[in-house]
Amino acid sequence: MKHYAIAGGAEGKARLKILSRVMQPYTQNFFQHLEITTGMHCLDIGCGGGDVSFELANLVGEKGRVVGLELDETIVRLTQQDCQQLGLTNVQFLVADALSLDEENKYDLAYTRFLLTHLSETQRVIELMKTALKPGGWIAIEDLEFSGHFCYPKCLAFDRYIELYQQVVQNKGGDPEIGLKLPGMLKKAGFKEVNLNLVQPTFMEGEGKSIAQITMEKIRSAILEQGLSSPDEINTIISELKEFAQNSETIISLPRIFQVWGRK
Repeated sequence: MKHYAIAGGAEGKARLKILSRVMQPYTQNFFQHLEITTGMHCLDIGCGGGDVSFELANLVGEKGRVVGLELDETIVRLTQQDCQQLGLTNVQFLVADALSLDEENKYDLAYTRFLLTHLSETQRVIELMKTALKPGGWIAIEDLEFSGHFCYPKCLAFDRYIELYQQVVQNKGGDPEIGLKLPGMLKKAGFKEVNLNLVQPTFMEGEGKSIAQITMEKIRSAILEQGLSSPDEINTIISELKEFAQNSETIISLPRIFQVWGRK
């Protein structure tokens, strides 16, 4: 997990659960572009807490199959428990790195969300996803333009959070602006019918307003490890983000999110 700036484990999974609830309607709308039908075989790379994998499992039905790959062993173990509680028998979760993918012509859909931004070999992963797809299969990616965040009114703690997040991800070898580049990367890999959609969840209330604060908490260790800030400044930022989010008159967005898809 050296490349990943956000803390994982059980607490990381809890953050992913909140993010998945916030993103659910946007990802569901995205899937409408992809002709997902019963019996399809789907791959979810960097599946995190498995919420999208569960969504896909319901869409493809008992005759379909979903495989979720996730590098964090603790998250995979907890997600497998969730899967058993849901009674889903058509989804499997494996501990695996995206670069270890070595399957060919197996899947009708290869999907990933908020993973490529953390990787240095993004083009290679896209090419591996293409190899794993059957002819005519879909690739589908949701990822970030992190600088596209906004809030109202202006909040210096929010601005500093965005600055620190981008620095820590870049220092880990990732690209916090990867969303803008995805259409060109899919075309470079030889995908056809490449399309994009842009969404930006924005909130005046609800748990979506807490994402910035929670993410700041989860990048604390990476920030300190890289010497980008002090414990006191981090604590102040977290406190001010929490206070800002609790104000019913403030507005907070997530990053701009690029939904990009194409056919092999």
